[in-house]
Amino acid sequence: MARPTLKDVAHRAGVSVSTVSYALNDASRVQLSAETRGRVRRIAKELGYTPNLFARSLQARSSRTIGVVVSKPLTNPRYAAIVHGTGTALMDRGLRMTVLPRPDAAGYLDDCRSGFLEGIIFVGHDDVTVPQELVDAAGSGLAPMVAIDCGAADADTPFSSVDFDYELGAVSMIEHLAGRGITTVLHVRPEVSSRAERLRQIALMRVLGSHDRISLQVVSTGLKDADLAELDAAGGHGDYLHHQAARLTAALEDLDEQAARVAVLCSWGADVEVALSVVQRIAPGATVAALAGGWPRVEVWPGLTYSRLPLEEAGETAARLLVQELTPDAGHEHVLLPPEALSSS
Repeated sequence: MARPTLKDVAHRAGVSVSTVSYALNDASRVQLSAETRGRVRRIAKELGYTPNLFARSLQARSSRTIGVVVSKPLTNPRYAAIVHGTGTALMDRGLRMTVLPRPDAAGYLDDCRSGFLEGIIFVGHDDVTVPQELVDAAGSGLAPMVAIDCGAADADTPFSSVDFDYELGAVSMIEHLAGRGITTVLHVRPEVSSRAERLRQIALMRVLGSHDRISLQVVSTGLKDADLAELDAAGGHGDYLHHQAARLTAALEDLDEQAARVAVLCSWGADVEVALSVVQRIAPGATVAALAGGWPRVEVWPGLTYSRLPLEEAGETAARLLVQELTPDAGHEHVLLPPEALSSS
């Protein structure tokens, strides 16, 4: 069955197409009688007429749609949480969200020029940051934008940003572990060059300098930059997790320390579940801590200490800032969100 049109509603109501359009548009200033407006709306409902939002956006050159660029799979809980927070907050502000899976600036800018997109929220990761084309487009006013997790912004950055305070997360975690009497930390970390990892390492070295009773030993997972894309494409971490478990087992077996004074600190969320399993088998009583809480679900692992990144809050904040960016002459705001060290019960 063909989709009902304005012409169909007009024919049934015995009025012009323009009258139907005025009657269905709450923003119309054309005066219609209450009887005419009510009759047209009743008939439109009976026919199942719905407005063609695509046609409206072409006419108004405004779609009320925000493009969220996120090149990581949404099966990853970290990015799913950010996108969920973004979408919910945009909807609360009368905006829609479309997820753009590749950081391909050229196509998105065409959508901004045509009015299909009102603005862009760019979700960074590792060392992936905003492409220069999008930076230039934000500066010219073509594509109002907010960046998430792309690093500290300069004073002249032409868009707003939301970032996580990775250094504070590492510092607060060591302080938390020190308060629990931990004297040995096995730091399980990948060999990747991500900005978050660099910031954490700087912070760990700084805070450990003030805790001379705590020793740090790095347990490399063997994961390198080139391996990340392969893991994402494979959709599973089987071989990687098997090797990681073997490395951590060997490190724990080599320790000459009471388990209660040992903490296994994971930089990467995917390492947490293996660390919990190995500790339960090799060193019951040791603490497992995570600098990237969220995977696995913390509530099913009693005693897990984790640094909760405010992922949904980052999405919500980005939506708020994007609305500001859509306002003429709006200033740019840069928000740094602190993680929180917690323990699951």
